[in-house]
Amino acid sequence: MRPEVFEYFERAIELGASDLILKPGAPPSFRVNRHLIISEDEALAPQQMYDLFLPIIDAAQQEDLRSKFFVNSIFQYKFNRARIRYYIFQQREGLAGSFRFIPSKVPTIEELRLPEALIGIAARPRGLFLVTGPACSGKTMTVAAMADAINKRFARHIITMESPVEVIYTPNQSVFTQVEIGKVINTYSEALVNSLREDPDVMVIGELKDRSIVEQALMAAETGHLVISSLPTMGAAQTIEHIVSMYPPGKQEEARSQLSLSLIGIFSQMLIPCVDPLQPPRVAYELMLATSGIRNLIRDKKYNQLNTAMIMARREGCVTLKDTLERLMRDDSIDQSIVKSLLQELEE
Repeated sequence: MRPEVFEYFERAIELGASDLILKPGAPPSFRVNRHLIISEDEALAPQQMYDLFLPIIDAAQQEDLRSKFFVNSIFQYKFNRARIRYYIFQQREGLAGSFRFIPSKVPTIEELRLPEALIGIAARPRGLFLVTGPACSGKTMTVAAMADAINKRFARHIITMESPVEVIYTPNQSVFTQVEIGKVINTYSEALVNSLREDPDVMVIGELKDRSIVEQALMAAETGHLVISSLPTMGAAQTIEHIVSMYPPGKQEEARSQLSLSLIGIFSQMLIPCVDPLQPPRVAYELMLATSGIRNLIRDKKYNQLNTAMIMARREGCVTLKDTLERLMRDDSIDQSIVKSLLQELEE
């Protein structure tokens, strides 16, 4: 007899859902093209939740659930039919679970409707490039598409460091080494130190979570590696300010100088749903490329002037969020109320 949770996985796959939410007191919910679809099933009962999740968690994870009250991992469903990242946790009504369905094939930059400039950035031999945006904005797939763009064009050694490993790459022209933090090594810092001994060309870091990771990422970029990572920030100015704020006051000037020299650029993105829930969402984005003028502004802590500098550097490839939102205003398939609200926020 097939476990009940697998029935929900099957329905999510058939719907083309990116996410599945299972919580007591509510029926199963599916995220399809950024629209939340609440099923007509009966509400899940608190007493059934542990048995519901038991088929996908091993003994060690069961112990984590009892002691830490959460489990965050990956489940390989049915011979690569789906790769599912799950977060099972305790909340007021009992155990709940959130499941993210990861595409088995890495989408291309073109398929994600991202700017072609990202292909050129992926071809860079060295430097730091950041993909940023709020949660569930598609950062993971953008980073994966950039890594795979390298894979299809160049013979390079690409080391990925994630917690957990989400995307599995198929080698083409490149060689991949994928390291899972917490499973094969304890911390990102240890993984970064070790990766420099493994002859990498490209380093993909899941997220710049703290100062030690930022410092090692900048050092790797300075020493001739391409480093691609992500942050849950929106916009170049906020991203740079967030990174610099990780340093104590006495070290922030040095951090700005180092960042201004190593940074290639920052790509910030968010997903705008279409009116038709069957249509995939569109990407609104900002692309800041580190021109000489922008490097000076970062060094001098003039973050409030970055947007103006990007407008002046459109010929060099910079794109503001306002540019893309105004372009999306001409697309009738998109939920225009969201676009108008975002434009109003920018004006304020």
